[in-house]
Amino acid sequence: MESIRTDVKVLPLAFHDLHSDNVQLSADRRRARRIETFCKGICFSVRPVTANNSVHLRFAEVSTSWSGAVRFGFTSHDPATLSRESLPRYACPDLTNRPGYWAKALPERLARLGSVLSFRYTLTGDVLFAIDGEEKGMFFTGMNTKSLLWALIDIYGNTTCIEFVGKDTPLCIP
Repeated sequence: MESIRTDVKVLPLAFHDLHSDNVQLSADRRRARRIETFCKGICFSVRPVTANNSVHLRFAEVSTSWSGAVRFGFTSHDPATLSRESLPRYACPDLTNRPGYWAKALPERLARLGSVLSFRYTLTGDVLFAIDGEEKGMFFTGMNTKSLLWALIDIYGNTTCIEFVGKDTPLCIP
């Protein structure tokens, strides 16, 4: 008879301390705001995300001053091993042209104030997404899931502030 683990820690998802120059984090690191311009808004989850567990982001502030919207996906690079200086202006294509980074732009019409973007990856490397609980399907494919993966978010264009929301998710224990 299998026993059920009760020692798995459940922690809220938050943003990593490493982020681009134009990102400000709230004190609890659950909210990230891009200040100035429309770029240099790259940030990461503080910890890895496990397969089939959704990341939930609310659009806390949007603008009409720019074009485009948030870019999101995953990375196999532990943000603790990166430097702020190594982060480019844009996730797409600057990071996604490098090995271990996968992201794509959300269509601008879906990035509405108060809406919640949810996304997750499968063990086969597919990334699926939903808006306000409505599944939108496949976002992209071809991700390598053989190592730990952190959420990668680029607060880009008309997306100016996002926050982690939703249920706490299990801590990924390597």
